[in-house]
This record gives sequence, structure tokens and C-alpha cells, in this order.
Amino acid sequence: MTPEHLLSVYIDTNIVLLTVAAVWFFAKRLIARTPLKTAYLTQLHLLYGLIAMVVVSPIVIYGMDMGQRLGWLSGPSGISVSDFLVSQYLHGNIAMTPSKFEHLLMIRTELTHEIASLTSWLGYVVLGSLSVGFAIIVVRNARDTVQLMGMIRRSYVLRRIGRIDVRFTHETCVPFSTRGLFRHYIVLPTGLLAQSNDVRIAVSHEIQHVRQRDLTWEIALELVRPFFFWNPAFAYCKRDVERIRELACDQQVLGRNTHPIRDYCECLLRVCQTSLMGDRTNQIITPSVPFVQIDKRANASHTESFLKTRIMSVLDDEHPQNTRHMGSVLMLSLFAVVICATIALRPVNDWSHDRLMLSTIVNLERLNSRTVSP
Repeated sequence: MTPEHLLSVYIDTNIVLLTVAAVWFFAKRLIARTPLKTAYLTQLHLLYGLIAMVVVSPIVIYGMDMGQRLGWLSGPSGISVSDFLVSQYLHGNIAMTPSKFEHLLMIRTELTHEIASLTSWLGYVVLGSLSVGFAIIVVRNARDTVQLMGMIRRSYVLRRIGRIDVRFTHETCVPFSTRGLFRHYIVLPTGLLAQSNDVRIAVSHEIQHVRQRDLTWEIALELVRPFFFWNPAFAYCKRDVERIRELACDQQVLGRNTHPIRDYCECLLRVCQTSLMGDRTNQIITPSVPFVQIDKRANASHTESFLKTRIMSVLDDEHPQNTRHMGSVLMLSLFAVVICATIALRPVNDWSHDRLMLSTIVNLERLNSRTVSP
């Protein structure tokens, strides 16, 4: 596989991510008008499914390209955006010279070739920036993982529940959970042990994250972050994942009626207050899922407004109806929209009748310009 093909697959994958973010943006507004608006676990599964499409899309796109080159697959069926533009141009709905219009259609292919072949400064700038950004994120993730593993090794086991270790340490102010290859870890701050009720609430909350497989998804998202660090669609989806999983977790824990709502809210506020008063260096290290925290960084997930949203959601105590069927239909619909949009946005390599006509017009224009020029 040539560098140009790799770069093309990478661009296609980012287009899929942008498409997923756009589809999710409009889906959230649709969900807000349906009984799914309080079905946070269903929303979380929808978002996880859409993100999974992005993760597997490079393999699918590469397989489709290989199949087309080997003649095993025909070109993608259905109209693409470029074919639509060509049709509109031939009908006179786009005012542009033929050569300029053809250049507009071929601009992605030309830029991909220019960047992959390093024939100009643009290739060095783009590939250099991507490489530096990738390296920085990888090094940062490796550093955080080593620090997290060290914190867990220095912590003390409070209890073991199956493959879950409940531990406590003085190195954090906020309860959190993470996982290794085979075991899950719930880490509590030492100061929390004085409040036995808060310990039960925090452990129940983090065990629910284990049930929802949030820890596995958190690690997976951090692993793919280096590839999409520059793409705002990734930050948008990641922020929604972090928020919806907390709302879903709160809802599922309180739905079992094992903790009074007032105690649960007071626990959230106490832990949050303790984290703000404590050492700011003892913040949660990724990849992990915190119980609650206030992050003052721009575009952060765990903000003061989101803490208010969590409290209000808990106090509303709205239990969603049986929305499994509606969620399944919506998930299939969103998948279909993403697939169709991705196919429509991909470049077309075959020659349709309209493209042959456009090529003929461009050649005639060039021939005419040579004939007219002295």
C-alpha cells in the first residue's frame, strides 16, 4: 500500500468522524423530543456505536479500495456529491469555466498526491505537524498510564469483588475507576473512608461504570486520540461520551433504590468540594473514569454547569420507559445515514457518462485556447 493510499484512507476516516459528529449533533435534538431524552444508557450505546463505526472504517475503506482495484467489487452504487456537482454543472446551474471546475473536483486527489509525495513545502508541513502532534499525545498518554499504574501499585486493597479491586490511597482526592488487562480497579481517596455511606455510593457508581464497559471505551478512545487530536469532531464526541456516561451511571445506580437521592447528591457535592480544596496536582489521570470533578479547562466535560445538570437529573428522578425498540430503530437509522453520507463524500475513481462529457468539454476548451492564442 502506497503512502498516498494510506493518506487517502486517513482522510476518509476523518470524514467519517466529521459525519458521525454531524449526525449525532442532529440526533441529539431529535432525541430531546422523544421518550429517549431521559434514556441515557440508550443514548450512550448509540454514541458508542457511532464511534465504533469510525474505528472500523479504515479497515472497511481499505478493503473496499483493494476489492475495487482487484476487480472483486464494482464502484460504489448511488450518487456521490461530486457526481451531483458534475450533473448540475452540465445542466448550467454552476457558473464556472470547465478547467476551473475540473480542478475543483480534483483538488483533494491533487493535494493528497502532493502531501504524500513530499514534492512541496505543504507535504512537509502537514506530515510534520501530524507526526509531532501524534508523538506528543502518545508520550503524554504513556506518561499518564505509567503514573496511574504507579498510583495503583502504591494503593492498598480494601476489598476484592470478583475481578474488581477496591483500593484506597492518599494520592487522589476523587474516587475513580480504571482497568488493566484482566482486572478492574476502583480507587478511593483515604479521606473518603471516614464516610461509610459515601464509600458505598462511590463504589456502586464505579461498579456501574464497569458494567457499562465505560473503562474499556475510555482506554479505546485514548488509544485513538493521537490519530484525531486535530479534529474537533473527536473532542465533541469524547465530551458527550464523558457526560452521557455519568448521567447514565447516576440513573442506573439510583434506579436500584439502594441509595437515597439526597444522600447521593450530598456525596457528589462533598467529593467535588474536597477535590477543589485539595492539591490541584492530585487530579484524575487518564485513562480513568472519575466519580465527579470540576475541570476548568476550556471545552472540558466535567464543568460546574455539568455538575448542576447531574444534580438536576438526579432530582428529577425520571425513569425512562421501555425504549429498547425505539433505540434499536434509531441506531439502525443513524448507521444508515452515516454509511450513505460517507459513500456520497468519497472521491469517485470510475468514469460515468457525465464525467466523460465534462472531460470532453475541458479538452475542447483547452484546444480552443490553443487555437485562439497567437
